[in-house]
Amino acid sequence: MTKSKRSAQPDFFRAINALRRIVRGLRSAAEMVERDLRISAAQLFVLSELAQLPDQSVKDLAALTMTTHSTVSQVVSQLITKGLVTKTADATDARRAVLRLTRHGSTLLRKSPRAIQEDLIDGFATLRPSERRGLANGLEKWLEASGLGSVPSTMLFEKPLLGGAARSKRKKSGQ
Repeated sequence: MTKSKRSAQPDFFRAINALRRIVRGLRSAAEMVERDLRISAAQLFVLSELAQLPDQSVKDLAALTMTTHSTVSQVVSQLITKGLVTKTADATDARRAVLRLTRHGSTLLRKSPRAIQEDLIDGFATLRPSERRGLANGLEKWLEASGLGSVPSTMLFEKPLLGGAARSKRKKSGQ
């Protein structure tokens, strides 16, 4: 896009600046959590969700955190290794494993800031349904048009954001 075309697009400036602010806020929150708590922002979000609704399975937790089973499973495994979460058989159905915060996990969560994902979810909920739908549709179309439509949606800051497909497209276009 040439400079004159860019300057004629005030909506683009608004959108890219909003995106920059989101990324900066996410990065800042993630760095603070990692520095102060020694866990990732994704792990804090999972702990927070488990505190609100204990005894969830990995599948349930994936739905609550709006991510994939494999991503949540990886985060939960890290939390179990750190002694922040336990995995036990469900008392009503031994075939089902449930997750629960340990005492250490509860203590860590009490001294933690609110997970940034919770703020984003609550903020999104304040929008009118038509605004939420329009924003979601617009972001999805923007990703597709930018060549990022096939990048997997993982938990924030838990895995690299760019996969091979997006990286190879960038190389071809000279970026």
